This record gives sequence, structure tokens and C-alpha cells, in this order.
Amino acid sequence: MATYEARPFTVMMAFRRTARLMVDELVRRLEADGYHGVQPAYHAVFENIDPQGTRLSDLAARADMTHQSMSELVASLERRGWVERRPDPSDRRARLVCLTPEGTQTTRRGLHHINEIEREWQERWRKAGYDGQLRPMLEDALKQHERERADGHVTSAAT
Repeated sequence: MATYEARPFTVMMAFRRTARLMVDELVRRLEADGYHGVQPAYHAVFENIDPQGTRLSDLAARADMTHQSMSELVASLERRGWVERRPDPSDRRARLVCLTPEGTQTTRRGLHHINEIEREWQERWRKAGYDGQLRPMLEDALKQHERERADGHVTSAAT
């Protein structure tokens, strides 16, 4: 395992690394539960899909992915039987990506594990000196960013 002392430590690096470790742990736990073939990339669909289904373009935008990349991901999940495409009742020309019953079951089990994994990381952060609740703080900060972006106050090209 590489050491972090040889390169600068940044918050962005820490968030990215922590998120990857959390998703990898989620995949391991789902595999142990018998959900074989789960890939870390699938998280981009499962974390962005609405219960009633979501248009592919919306999934791609929410995941900061290209339409083509999201389409390939959805096709892979379709082959596994976890999602299906249905006509959008509000616009018959459009299609919704919807969870199948198996996809819903996988999502429920995944959310169970996500709550456990977040609790475990919250304990690590507490032991490291952070005694607050990270989830509500991050949620508030992201909502503030979205408000600033909607108001035109964010100037970063990355937004």
C-alpha cells in the first residue's frame, strides 16, 4: 500500500479515496449476500434513480457522466435484470429507467449496508477527532452550493 506522506494531502483526495473505499466495501458486502456481479460503477445508477424511474439523460446529469456512458451502464444493469426501460407516462416518446423487483431488492439491501458503512466511517472520523455528524453537514454544504450555482454565484468551470 502506498504511503500518503510522499504527496500533498488534499480534502478532495481524501473525499475521493474515502468514497471509493466505501463503495468497494458496499460491493464486498453485497457479494457476500449473494448479489453477484455488482460493480462499483453501478453505484452511479442506483444512487441517482428515482423510485418511479428516471430518464437516462437525468441519470447521466446527476452522475456527471456522458449520456453514452450512462447508457452503457444501464444496458449492463438491464442484462442483469436489475433495471428496465419503460415508456414515460408523461411523454410517450421518452423512456424511464426503472428498477425491477430484483433491482429494488438489491437497492434495499445496499441501503442497509450503506447505513452500516457510514456508521463505521463516522466512528473512524470520531476517533480521528471529528465529533460532528458528517452526513447532514455535507448535505447542507451541497444544497448551499446548488443555491449559489442557481443564483449564478459559483464561478468555477467545474460546476
